[in-house]
Amino acid sequence: MIAKLNNFLTQKDSSSIDTNNVTLKQAVVTAIKSNYRIRQAQERIVQADYSTQEAYADFLPQVDIASTGTRKDNRGFDEQKYEQARGDLTTTYNLFSSGMHSETVAKTKITRKEQEERLKGTLEEEISKVIDAYFSVAYGSMAVEVNKNNYDKLLRILDIVKIKRELGAATVGDESSIQASVSNAKTALINTESAYNNAKDYYEFLTHAKVEDLTPTELSFETNLSAFDEIFEEIKKQNTDLNILETQIKGKQKEIVINNATQGLKIDFSMTNSKRFKDDNLPTTSPSEGQNSDFIAELTFKINLYDGGRTEAKSAKLLSETSALIYNLEYTKQDTKWNSQKLFNSVQTNVKTIDTLSTEIDASRRMAEAYWEKFRLSSQDLVTLLQAQRQVNSAELEKLRSEKARVVDYFSLLSKQGKLVEYFGF
Repeated sequence: MIAKLNNFLTQKDSSSIDTNNVTLKQAVVTAIKSNYRIRQAQERIVQADYSTQEAYADFLPQVDIASTGTRKDNRGFDEQKYEQARGDLTTTYNLFSSGMHSETVAKTKITRKEQEERLKGTLEEEISKVIDAYFSVAYGSMAVEVNKNNYDKLLRILDIVKIKRELGAATVGDESSIQASVSNAKTALINTESAYNNAKDYYEFLTHAKVEDLTPTELSFETNLSAFDEIFEEIKKQNTDLNILETQIKGKQKEIVINNATQGLKIDFSMTNSKRFKDDNLPTTSPSEGQNSDFIAELTFKINLYDGGRTEAKSAKLLSETSALIYNLEYTKQDTKWNSQKLFNSVQTNVKTIDTLSTEIDASRRMAEAYWEKFRLSSQDLVTLLQAQRQVNSAELEKLRSEKARVVDYFSLLSKQGKLVEYFGF
């Protein structure tokens, strides 16, 4: 996944997007290309790689070179006057560290694995945002159209009622009733347009493109699901949140080993090669001018016998942190199962609801059209016609809400399963 994502982010845009037929994947790709949270998560992986390199340095010799220059001029009974230069080349190498260095390297690799999972989690979050925004714009546009049609029909009814009232075929109550319905429809249209505009703004924020250039059009998605028990087995293995916690537990366990190793035996070897040059500026019977070479080799054995209980306390703290992570993992499993079950039920319910709503809409439209014709001929009362029109409008809006909920919850369930990133080819 990391390699695919890096390759995707580094390649230039090669294909243009047909603004009249923008698929969900095209919207996601456009958004991911310019997402800084994802790039930030990538940098954390780079940092983890450098941490591993840093840890490997403990296995290599450490070489230092030092140079000092001294000039001394004492006057009086202890008169001294000389110049001295010294250069030291020191090489140190750790021969044994009770496994601390190797465990530190292993810990950095676990940290990298955690950052990879966090990158996947960030991808899932950002893709989910785009999915919700994509369908909010698509279905929001249709909801505006439904409410606009409802408002226009009510305006036509109002015009007819006004004419009927002038002719004495309608009452003041009839006119007031239809005016109230028109006002209510106008309010619903304003609110729907406001929600649609907010959805467009958010969609443009995520994709860095105008809706006119990236108009959502893809609405047909298969949402066939396996049995929930099978889905939950996949969730336990692939869910990003669970994988992050499991990785953190492994990291804490490594920290305990590293901490205990600080009290273990350590063997270090060091070599120092020194060159000194001294020039005595005072005439003496035993001048010290000239050069001197020194070579020192040391083998050091070190083991901590007592550190005031610091190591034991830190180990106990790390054990407690590990236990807390284990409890959090178990809780997250339960919480994830519950939320996944709700998503599963929502998808299943909305699939059935859409079918029944489609039947209801067809029947309600036929009913409203029949009432409409009778109303024109003054053989149908206004209240019944308004009820029929309200039923059509409510059923159409409810179907749009169900269609959006079905597909958004389906992708949310894919995210719980850890399959969302793979679905979009990353």
